[in-house]
Amino acid sequence: MCIATALKHLHREEQVLISARASKPVTVVLSFWGKGGVGKTTLSSSLAVRLAERGYRTLLISTDFVPSLGDVLGLEVPPRPTKVAENLYAEQLTEDSIIELWKQRFGEEVYRVASSIFPVGREVIDYVAGAPGIVEEFALYYVYERARSSGYDFLVWDTMATGGGLRMLRIEKEFYDHLGDAVKMYLKVKGVIEKIRTGAADPLELIESWRKLAHDVLEFLRSSSHRAFLVARPMYVDLQVARRVYQELLSFGIPLGGLFLNMHIREQPYLEVEEEYRKFLPQGFPIFTVPLLSRSPRGLEELRRLLSDVPVEELVQTGRA
Repeated sequence: MCIATALKHLHREEQVLISARASKPVTVVLSFWGKGGVGKTTLSSSLAVRLAERGYRTLLISTDFVPSLGDVLGLEVPPRPTKVAENLYAEQLTEDSIIELWKQRFGEEVYRVASSIFPVGREVIDYVAGAPGIVEEFALYYVYERARSSGYDFLVWDTMATGGGLRMLRIEKEFYDHLGDAVKMYLKVKGVIEKIRTGAADPLELIESWRKLAHDVLEFLRSSSHRAFLVARPMYVDLQVARRVYQELLSFGIPLGGLFLNMHIREQPYLEVEEEYRKFLPQGFPIFTVPLLSRSPRGLEELRRLLSDVPVEELVQTGRA
């Protein structure tokens, strides 16, 4: 019920006229990237709380498939935008909820294209929904649509753990490349490019619309409306992962806003590892250190205090630049 409602609102927002969108303020996406266990969900939640406190209408989305957003906020977070405080909305997407949203949004289109080529029934929708990469690809689309069509100042995005997050970007790029001229030529050779008897769109038109959408999502991630933040701890194992994530994000042309060095202690060997981070990052690259606490913050008040020493205004300007 709640997933269907979320999909209905999302699909309706997608139909808004371009001119109307242009007149609205651009939603800035601040995404958090890092390996599992480094504190992505906690830090992204803390930043969202701080932004909302300053009067910015903020949406916090987690696509981490080990759901913990509700635990961090200290309340239930469903798979749809839910108000949790003044100016603050939260949404936890799980793997199952994303699959269901994908089927409702793209399932019919996939069936139209597949059934125009092969003698398949509607079971092809479930088959494709379970294909590797579908969940990751749709998570990108979902965040893109939320940012593009909703009335938020900031969308703070807790991405999947490192492997899933980077896979998400690779799949989107491969999907765009795959839906090029080779696929079109194959369909033409098969001789099935006729208007579907139901009067629905030409299969090639649908495929081209998917290709354009993949292109638009990638371009949005590369735009000034998006900033990616690395999250890591002052540990050598995290250092290697952070270096790889940093290099891959740059290879996709995604702008980075800084590094959150979480669970930090101002003593050796932690300071030594911090210096190693500074060596591979460009000079002047923002590094925000967050101290190690006796326990993980939970609830809005504790999250509000967590980033009290971080210049949120600087982050805001980074995102708006």
